Amino acid sequence: MPVVVSSKGAAARVAPFAFWLLLTSILFAGYAHPVLASACPATKTGERVQVVYVYDGDTVKLKDGRRLRIIGINTPELGRKGKQTQPLAEAARSALQELLDVNNSTLLLQYGQQSQDHYGRLLAHAFLENGDNAAVHLLQRGLATTLVVPPNTWAARCYQGIEDAARLDQQGLWALADYQPQAALTLPLSTRGFRIVQGRVSELRDSRYTLWVDLEGPLVLQISKKDLINFDSPESLVGQQVEVRGWLKKDRNGLRMKVQHPAALLAITGSPQQP
Repeated sequence: MPVVVSSKGAAARVAPFAFWLLLTSILFAGYAHPVLASACPATKTGERVQVVYVYDGDTVKLKDGRRLRIIGINTPELGRKGKQTQPLAEAARSALQELLDVNNSTLLLQYGQQSQDHYGRLLAHAFLENGDNAAVHLLQRGLATTLVVPPNTWAARCYQGIEDAARLDQQGLWALADYQPQAALTLPLSTRGFRIVQGRVSELRDSRYTLWVDLEGPLVLQISKKDLINFDSPESLVGQQVEVRGWLKKDRNGLRMKVQHPAALLAITGSPQQP
């Protein structure tokens, strides 16, 4: 039976990923891209802004000089400061630029509970003049992945449904090897960057500020104590197969991935896929 690993106040059994993809494909069957783009509509926009420069698929510069980081998604990074440009980063940037070009370089912003990140960037959901959600356009083309950073969790399930449909169809990023599930047991220690990993939880370890979730193999998941409020019964994960997504970093004894929300940590059934 699937394990409950859900947000507080939103108890829901997490279905096996294959079943969820099938369900998503049924729900969205027959819908053309323009219809999907109207998904996840705004509940209330608070500011109208002009964009003067697109840094990448999820970050833009506004006319008043502020930088806006779009909530709910993450797009591949363009190579800066000696770093290599990630696959489809240019495509994601171009897609957002094209959307702005046909919408008078205008965005309508819906703020989350947190309106600024630790880099000083403005945080908001971005909507086009025609009402479409900019994030949905990028997700449905496979040029972005969902990203849930508490407390900004509005539309997380809606965004996930759009991503799941793109993943099922192997759109964009979902056709690349690095975006396929990798088995925790055979994960190379040299692996870095965004990955989706499947494996069995072997142990939970508690420290002063962190709950550590050990997977079989070299990977440990790091959940800050302040983020545990988002999780129901994390202890039920022990012995379960899970699928986790995030950024892999070097750890003392292997690899580490930070997890802030249950959207990034799903209990599944079956054996992990081999890379």
